[in-house]
Amino acid sequence: MSMSIANAAVASAKKKMRQEISKRLKRITDESIISQSSRIANTIRTLPEYHRARKIGLYLHLDVPDAIQKDSGKIVEVRTDFLIRNLFEDNKYIFLPRVVPTIDLPSIQQQYLQFAQRRLKDQQESDYFPFLSMNMLHMPDVESIERLVMEDAKENAFTIREPTEGEDAFDVGGLDLIIVPGLGFTKSCARLGHGKGFYDNFIRLHRVWSHYNARSEPTIIGVSLEEQLMQPYVMENYKELPMEEHDEILDAVVVGDEIYRRR
Repeated sequence: MSMSIANAAVASAKKKMRQEISKRLKRITDESIISQSSRIANTIRTLPEYHRARKIGLYLHLDVPDAIQKDSGKIVEVRTDFLIRNLFEDNKYIFLPRVVPTIDLPSIQQQYLQFAQRRLKDQQESDYFPFLSMNMLHMPDVESIERLVMEDAKENAFTIREPTEGEDAFDVGGLDLIIVPGLGFTKSCARLGHGKGFYDNFIRLHRVWSHYNARSEPTIIGVSLEEQLMQPYVMENYKELPMEEHDEILDAVVVGDEIYRRR
C-alpha cells in the first residue's frame, strides 16, 4: 500500500471515530462534565510531574456562547476552571494558548517548527508548513483570565477566549508541563484531536526547542471525560486509534481518578 493510500485510510478511520465520539458526547449532562472535571483537577494535583512543574500550559475549555444556537452541535470537553483555581493556589505560572498566523511567530520559532517538520519521514507531511500556529502566553492572575473575551462568537462555535498579551513561554525558558484537550483518548496515551493540528505542532515545536536549548522536554498530559476514552475495538482494520506520523503520543492521560501512563 502506498503512503498516500495508507494516509487516506487512516484519515477515513479517524473521521468515523470522531463521529462516534461526538454522538456519545451529545448524551452527556452538564452535571457529569462538572463532576468529572473536578475529579480530574484533583487527580492532576497528586501527580509528581505536577509538583515538580513551575510553568504549566493548559487550555480554556470551549464554551457555547448565547449567540449560538446550542442545538447546532454540543461542544464538550473537560472544564479547566477547577484546574486554573488549583494552579493559582499552588503558585504555578499559567500559560494559555493563542492561535496566530505562523508568519507572526518569532523567526526563531518558525525555524524550530521547520526543523520539527523535517524530522518527519513522510515527505508529504515533512513539506507541510501550517498557515496557523499556536503559542502560549503567561497569565499573571485569575482576573487577567476573567477579562479575556471571545472574538467573533457569532461566526464560530469553536471560538475560544484567548490572551492577546503576555510573556511567550519560550521567552521564559519553556514549559515544564502541558495539559492538553482532545476529542478522544486511549489508555495507551494516544490522542484524537479535532484535526487542526495545533497541539501536535506545538508539542513537536517545543520538543525541538528543548533539544536545541538544552532544556528538558515538557511532560504532556491529556485530560479526558469517561465518554471520550476510546475502548479497544476494530474499525476498518484498526484497533483503538490509528496514528499518523505527526500525531504526538502523550505521557499520560487522566480520566476521573484514573491515571494511564505511556507504555
